[in-house]
Amino acid sequence: MRYGLALIAAAMLLIGFSAVAQQDDASSHTDDNFWVSYWAQPRITLFGQEEADFYKNMHEVAFPWDDFNNPLNPNVLEGDAQWLKDHPTVRLYVSGYASAEGSLVYNLGLSQERADWVKQALVSRGVAEDRIEMAVGWGRLYPVCTDFSDECLSKNRLVRFAYAPSATESVIGQARTAP
Repeated sequence: MRYGLALIAAAMLLIGFSAVAQQDDASSHTDDNFWVSYWAQPRITLFGQEEADFYKNMHEVAFPWDDFNNPLNPNVLEGDAQWLKDHPTVRLYVSGYASAEGSLVYNLGLSQERADWVKQALVSRGVAEDRIEMAVGWGRLYPVCTDFSDECLSKNRLVRFAYAPSATESVIGQARTAP
């Protein structure tokens, strides 16, 4: 009898979570449109020429479907590593992404593997590990394209880099050093 009640309670919880997930999927399309237009805009430079040069010279690393350690454009990774070695004061964030195929949890894991792999690839090419502030997988969140065509889905399988300001560049850092 207890097991029957527990089974019914578990089934009701799963049905409730499923309903919430479906509501989230319906509202996420509007959020996706925001991110599509966000990525289409040029990057805003807040911290000067070094940041502008970073966004001009660092390029996204693209991946095939369901893969994290075999980029489609390995020469871009080589170029990114060389640029970072030529600019030893630049710090960065590594952000991995995945297409909308598969579950949210699966895509979060895959995108994290992509971010970690790119971080280690940069380190193995001579970029100091302490310059990489963080490597994070965002899954299918923040898409470049929301259509379900193969061309569109492939645009979301990538790793991006973001400039990380030094403590002296950040607003908090400037406020602390002010007399």
